[in-house]
Amino acid sequence: MKKLIFLISTILFSGLAGAGQDNAALVSAELLREAGWTHNWQMNLPLKADEEVAGLRVKGSRLYAMTNTNILFCIDRKEGRVQCSSQLSASRLPVCKPVCYEDKFWFIVGSEMMVFDPNVGDFTIKEKFPQVGSSAECGLARNKEYVYISGSDNRLHAINIDGFWQQFTATADNDSPIVSVLATDDIVVFATQAGNVVGMSPNKAKKLWQYDVTGRIKGQLVLDGEDIYVGSLDSKLYKLGLSSGKLIWKSPFHSGAPIRDTFAVGTEIIYLYSPLNGLYGVNKQTGKPIWQVASGEGMICETPQKGFVFALPGIVKVMDNKSGKELYSVNFSSVQRYAVNTTDAVMYLADTKGRLMSVTVE
Repeated sequence: MKKLIFLISTILFSGLAGAGQDNAALVSAELLREAGWTHNWQMNLPLKADEEVAGLRVKGSRLYAMTNTNILFCIDRKEGRVQCSSQLSASRLPVCKPVCYEDKFWFIVGSEMMVFDPNVGDFTIKEKFPQVGSSAECGLARNKEYVYISGSDNRLHAINIDGFWQQFTATADNDSPIVSVLATDDIVVFATQAGNVVGMSPNKAKKLWQYDVTGRIKGQLVLDGEDIYVGSLDSKLYKLGLSSGKLIWKSPFHSGAPIRDTFAVGTEIIYLYSPLNGLYGVNKQTGKPIWQVASGEGMICETPQKGFVFALPGIVKVMDNKSGKELYSVNFSSVQRYAVNTTDAVMYLADTKGRLMSVTVE
């Protein structure tokens, strides 16, 4: 039987910690105890009155919180304290999703590349590349010798790390805009808007393989070991071999709606959101769905056996990743933001006003 844990007491917002913030528990202690989960810490970010938490991200030992004014907070995941904060770009100017390499974040804002080092708490590199132009696609990847940037000229620009000079450029045969890039020391793979996925040599414009999906591509390629996952606007999720470019699954997984940046790759499960069908738990090996949560929006974390799914109207559904059954649900009505954590069994939760909570699940 499904076990539904209800919120049985009203949270009173009495303690204030700065403008627009309060000290009330984001999720009540009673709910956490009943679920068998452990409250680690709760904190308040020092936000301005008109500032909101826009997103959370887990990387290594840190939790990163981005605000709608492009302030990045670096938070110690274990202790729940702010280590540093920085203004990434002008307030409300769009910032591309960063690439993390050797514990540093690489950003592209317009035609400028910026590298933020959380250990220093500041930008350590700022370089402008006028030849790249201002690409709306924000393709960026890094390996030990080069940084690869997709430009507004539909070219992939390979920039040598030693001196930041351009080594070469590459493009798809059809000159389609490049929307996503990933790189290892042995191969570079990029995807185009037209639906081409191209593997090339990391140090010269030599194509090694190409796979064409049946629809257009708008989201990011995801690398998982020696496998690449790519979602398409044809509503299909493809799994390709990194070295060969060949389709690994017998057939792509069909989600029923266009796929953009709406999936996360866990240990054994791919968590894929469809605006028509909710959240799917897809087996990585077979490409077949294990479960489906119609009201699901995204995954928060996982254990070897369970997936923890955030679902409307503010509920966490705990799914058995082996049997596909829903085990129980917990009321998360005050939670508005959460990190997608595929590294351990810890939830990072927030509201828009800056309350942050860490919870370890069982």
